[in-house]
Amino acid sequence: MLRHTFIHLPGVGVHRERTLWKQGILDWDHFLKAIEDGVLRQGVHESSVPLIRQSLDAIAVGDVGFFHNCLPGREMWRLYSEFASQALFLDIETTGLSPHYDDVTLIGALGGGQLALFVKGINLDQFPAYVADFPLLVTFNGSQFDVPFLRVHFPKARLDQAHIDLRFPLASLGYKGGLKSVERSLGVSRDAAIHGMDGFEAVQLWHSYRRGNRQALRKLILYNLTDVVNMVALMETTIKLKQIRTAFPGEITAREPLAAMKFDAGGLGPWIEQTLSSWGRD
Repeated sequence: MLRHTFIHLPGVGVHRERTLWKQGILDWDHFLKAIEDGVLRQGVHESSVPLIRQSLDAIAVGDVGFFHNCLPGREMWRLYSEFASQALFLDIETTGLSPHYDDVTLIGALGGGQLALFVKGINLDQFPAYVADFPLLVTFNGSQFDVPFLRVHFPKARLDQAHIDLRFPLASLGYKGGLKSVERSLGVSRDAAIHGMDGFEAVQLWHSYRRGNRQALRKLILYNLTDVVNMVALMETTIKLKQIRTAFPGEITAREPLAAMKFDAGGLGPWIEQTLSSWGRD
């Protein structure tokens, strides 16, 4: 969808973007050709030519940050299909709701098709080096909770990336509420062991683990990583529904294989066991 986007141009909103599409100007190459052929009034659109060329260059070199600076926040979902391989799905667990008084206990992530886990007292200090490699974050309500929390606890970590917070595009499509509620509405399932579990129980599990209950850590990790892997399905649903909502008249071809980002939720148990064993926490 990104290559068909014009709302990052000066003076172009949703309605003018649709007008361009109706004129047969479906992507940036068409736009440049229309300017060259005089199809578009140069006085109105010629000033956008440098930005269009910069957009093409940014995609060519994988510069997600360029679009972070010029694309409206509500339209960040358009980045994903083009930059899926550079995206990091992220979710955190904490001991409470205040970043200044509560701790980050666990961070789950999925980037480049690989899961990663950071646990307080084991390897949490490795998170800043890890997150620095990803120019695009995907979260659910992360702009309100996860990222502000992480900024307090990791002030030197790179957390200024382009950010797709799925809560907002999904809400605009009518799917409002918390992550689990949205999952249920869209038919995204969870393991029976964590069905109905919420953030309050996650805090209790952490304290139980700290008192010596290793099974509590396993369940907490499963809960966290399920949030992470389920966001991939929510991301794909968001893209499909938002593309329909935009009323784009042409065919959209994803440049990145979205399926490559998926991690089979059924494989979480073995992955968790292998990871804990490597840490000597089995």
